[in-house]
Amino acid sequence: METLKLKKPVKIDGEEVQEIKYDLERLTGNDLEVALQDMKKNGIQVAAVELDPSYHMALFAQAAGIAYEDVKRMGAKDCKNAIAAVRYFFIKDSEDSSNDETFAESDLL
Repeated sequence: METLKLKKPVKIDGEEVQEIKYDLERLTGNDLEVALQDMKKNGIQVAAVELDPSYHMALFAQAAGIAYEDVKRMGAKDCKNAIAAVRYFFIKDSEDSSNDETFAESDLL
């Protein structure tokens, strides 16, 4: 579990918080789907999940166990840091696996 220390406190469930604990490792495929559903509910069409900041905000909300609306209320720099944490989590994993895993066509048959 990691902690995002906020530069600007935000109210979550009526309580002002200065940091948010989150765990991107615990996310499941269901959480990815819920994040996409949150985007649809908010009228946001996600074209490229790898790049979409709103989708990453929704994933951060899932990882932190808070509402997407809570993430939207965060200060701009704090929100940017939450987005960056999610992006890095997925990019880091894909860079690691691209160096370690190479498949020949015969391996896939």
